[in-house]
Amino acid sequence: MPKWIFAALAAAMMAGCATAARYTLQDRFRAIGIPAGTADCMVDELDERLSSEDLQDLARYTLRLSRADSTLAAIRSLMTIDNPRAVTAVGSSGVACVTGFRL
Repeated sequence: MPKWIFAALAAAMMAGCATAARYTLQDRFRAIGIPAGTADCMVDELDERLSSEDLQDLARYTLRLSRADSTLAAIRSLMTIDNPRAVTAVGSSGVACVTGFRL
């Protein structure tokens, strides 16, 4: 089998994982107390700022989080992940989506 087929399959699998991570993040952000519009905005921002691996890491991390009392508290809980790239991206996307100011 030609090498390009393996490369194409690997790319398709990575795209599928990223899509699954996006849907997981949208669902989990809402579940932990982020309003739907803000959650969708944050996922779009995170998709631009993070690699597929970092998105998947963040999606796995959100499964351990419980509902917060406020949007800000939910965003703060997301920022406790042990992934510096994700922490920076969550903070920036939270500010951009809550205030409208893009960092």
